[in-house]
Amino acid sequence: MDKIDFVELATFCTNRYKEAHTGTGEKYEGTLYVAILEGNKILCSTTTHILRNAEQCILIHQKSQVAISNWYSWYCVEYINAEGCVCGSELDKEFKLKIESWGSFSNQVMSLSYGNDNLNLYWCKAPFDKGIEKAWKLYSKLKEIKTLSEIKLVADLFMKDEKILELEKEVEDITFANQLLKRERDQYKELLDEIKEMVEK
Repeated sequence: MDKIDFVELATFCTNRYKEAHTGTGEKYEGTLYVAILEGNKILCSTTTHILRNAEQCILIHQKSQVAISNWYSWYCVEYINAEGCVCGSELDKEFKLKIESWGSFSNQVMSLSYGNDNLNLYWCKAPFDKGIEKAWKLYSKLKEIKTLSEIKLVADLFMKDEKILELEKEVEDITFANQLLKRERDQYKELLDEIKEMVEK
């Protein structure tokens, strides 16, 4: 079987999306190209070169659309599988990856959902280049699982692990900021001591 030219396919899909969304009240903003490489490694770029060695890919098209008097961003996800089929937001028969508004035009959320009931297993806000890697990592785990209860359990644990990692990073950032402040305080103290010493002389 010939190697799929994901660059050509992605370019075609992007041009088709761009042409369909350049009318009054909407404008094409760009596409994020997500290359899925061997071993489920993910690379993201705003140019198609990233897809040269891809085994599958995801395109996240962005457009701006006016609602009342404000412009809002809207997104369309297209998954291109290993056979070169463009599947829209469907990763397979059971899983979907989509971006839609939750509650308001400005609250756009990427979600990985399961089944006809669209059970949300993972969700994140922009920037989507950070969230897509986590969504794909979870999907890669879940597609091997057969029962709904196991899928829910694994997704729940995944989300909790992500929250723990987030909190750990926040603690690291706070600790680092505190260390910088302490160092700055010590430097000022040394400077004041030097000035005091000079004045006393």
